[in-house]
Amino acid sequence: ARASRRRPEMRLRSADRPVEGEPLRGWRAWQVVPGDEGPVLASWWLHTLWPARRALEARCSVHGPRPAMHHVCGIHAFGDCEHALAYIRRRPREPLLFSPRVDRALGVVIGAVSGWGRAVMHARGWRCQFAYPYDLYLLAGDRGLARALADRYAVETSPFPPVPH
Repeated sequence: ARASRRRPEMRLRSADRPVEGEPLRGWRAWQVVPGDEGPVLASWWLHTLWPARRALEARCSVHGPRPAMHHVCGIHAFGDCEHALAYIRRRPREPLLFSPRVDRALGVVIGAVSGWGRAVMHARGWRCQFAYPYDLYLLAGDRGLARALADRYAVETSPFPPVPH
């Protein structure tokens, strides 16, 4: 039998479970791309633009919006900031840009994200059904971009590193 080539951050730790009460809190990275109504958070490697002022819902052609235990579907988040930063460092300098009208990212953001609905826990975080940014920290970009993201997503946006709450 062939050994599994699953990446360490995708090793599953426990059964899927619905999140009840307080949402999960995790960390992730986004590229910031131009949108029709201002800058938009875009998933680092997928063709997903995060909507402003409403939750992103997961989509999977096999499982629908609910993440499945033995699949990679769902909205991913790391359990801590350090793992999200390490993820960025393992990738090429520039994120994968997926729109022919976008020739470069406007900025790079790391941030806390809230997740809810069905969730699957894994070794370094979780995957969930719904998510929305909780707060954002600019790794690349200027003050104007930070203000525009704060206005668009209605979340605090500040320079990195985050100040502990």
